[in-house]
Amino acid sequence: MTATLLFCVILAQVQPVQFSGTASMYSEYGWVTGDSLVQPRPELRFNVNPSLSLFGFPIGLDMLMSTQENPLRQQLDKFKLFLNPKKWLESQANLSGLALSLKGLELGSCNPSWTPYTLSGAPVFGGAVELNPWYVYAAAAAGRNQRRVAVSDSTEGAYARMLYSGRFGFGKKEGTHFYLTVLYAGDDTVPPANNWQPNPNDTTDTFEVVRPKENYVVGAEFNLSLAKDAFRLESEVTGSELTRDKRLPVEHWDWMPEWVANTFKPRMSSSVDYAFKVRPSLNVLDTRVYGKLEFVGPGYQSLGAPGLRNDNMAIGGGIERSFLDNAVSVSAAYTSEHDNLLAQAVEDSLGRVVRVLTMKSATTRFTNWEASLGLTFPNLPYLQVGYYPYTQATDNLDSMAQVASTSLTKGNVVSVSAGHSFETGKLSHSPGVSFSYNDVRSPASDSADNTSWDAGLNYGLGFEFPLSLSASCGLSRSVAVGMDPDQRVYFDVTPSYTLFEKWTNSLSLGGTFGSGTRIDTRLTSSFPIWKICDASLGVSDAIYNGNDGKYNDLRLTAQLSKSW
Repeated sequence: MTATLLFCVILAQVQPVQFSGTASMYSEYGWVTGDSLVQPRPELRFNVNPSLSLFGFPIGLDMLMSTQENPLRQQLDKFKLFLNPKKWLESQANLSGLALSLKGLELGSCNPSWTPYTLSGAPVFGGAVELNPWYVYAAAAAGRNQRRVAVSDSTEGAYARMLYSGRFGFGKKEGTHFYLTVLYAGDDTVPPANNWQPNPNDTTDTFEVVRPKENYVVGAEFNLSLAKDAFRLESEVTGSELTRDKRLPVEHWDWMPEWVANTFKPRMSSSVDYAFKVRPSLNVLDTRVYGKLEFVGPGYQSLGAPGLRNDNMAIGGGIERSFLDNAVSVSAAYTSEHDNLLAQAVEDSLGRVVRVLTMKSATTRFTNWEASLGLTFPNLPYLQVGYYPYTQATDNLDSMAQVASTSLTKGNVVSVSAGHSFETGKLSHSPGVSFSYNDVRSPASDSADNTSWDAGLNYGLGFEFPLSLSASCGLSRSVAVGMDPDQRVYFDVTPSYTLFEKWTNSLSLGGTFGSGTRIDTRLTSSFPIWKICDASLGVSDAIYNGNDGKYNDLRLTAQLSKSW
């Protein structure tokens, strides 16, 4: 009853209907002359982002349409309708349970993100919903993950794929919780056009370019937060079954329970693997100490997480500390990774490793250290210093799986930046300097040795009248074994002036001089068109002349935008 009365009070204080949003139209046209073989395609792009508020309840729309849309690749045009009442409810009143009920609802082109091992970075054209009422959590996503694309000279082609995922558990998403996640992604069996191509080694034979896949993922996530996040533990374990050709018959092995075969449908082209992570952290007395242990098996794959790297194990940790009201900050970290997780060592009677059974011809181990210092005292110049040494060792194996050799690479990266903002009279100044150094050495062979560094200066100047000026310049040099040193000088100057408080114009002039010469110029003018919309016009030209050729790249851009 109390919640109902409070909700009615909120509705009485807001306007019944509010309509706002932004819309823009962008176009680009270019010409490239000279030795470049790449010709830019004219583009016209529309963005519409209206928002409708009914008694303060927001309903949003994101829409993108472009002339670059091409049926020979995955869809570029986007359309999404979304609701996010959580922020609105929290801004109106402190409603303990109701405020966290519906966290979001999306329809159209969605990008739901559950965890890095299950669903993250995969587009879903359909719908996604996430709820967290009180201590119950539920989420779901369903829709088309990829469309059917014909095989061509520039594409490999793809089957149409549907993706379904759901999560259920208990606890706050930002705090302590236990969630179960399931995901299914499967292609249809209608092949894309031109899927059978002639075999280049046998003109009388053909081969299939792509095959329909099927993927099951099951995972559990447990996060623990104690003493207002003073101690936090993030953990997850997931299993994956990937079928590389779902047209093969389902296998019913004697050792496998019948319900497993009926649920996950294993086939001769299926592989099963797992992944897990554990990340503890302790945050007390302005000091944060953290660690991580992550494992992704060689056969683990989720079609809902296309960017996940498998066959990798990482262990590491670090510490962060701040002093004097965050004016001084220091941090240090360590990470060690290696692949080829199926490799097994075979020892002789004396315990010596004589053979390595492996699925790969090499095992790579990467070790990285990090150390940084930051000084940001009020009214004083800031300073940021970082040192990042690393080593990479690769064990190369011969055809009999004997350890043939180990190649070792050591690197050191140093970065330094400093600057200060101050005023003198009616002028505001923002000078800064930066320096970076990278050194790579191989003790066994100097063929991969290289050294590079970059030193730069930048300066920002603001006047009392509407004129601002920014400028930068620098020198970079790279030296590699067997190659001539590459040394470059670069600069950029950009003045900007506003007329009549509404008409902003900027001119950018930049250049790079070294093995080749490149000059870049760009003029941009932004102004309102009465009360209808805002306009922006731009013209840019890049002229390059070097030993590898020369070209002239001219681009014209125009944009109309409106906010209401």
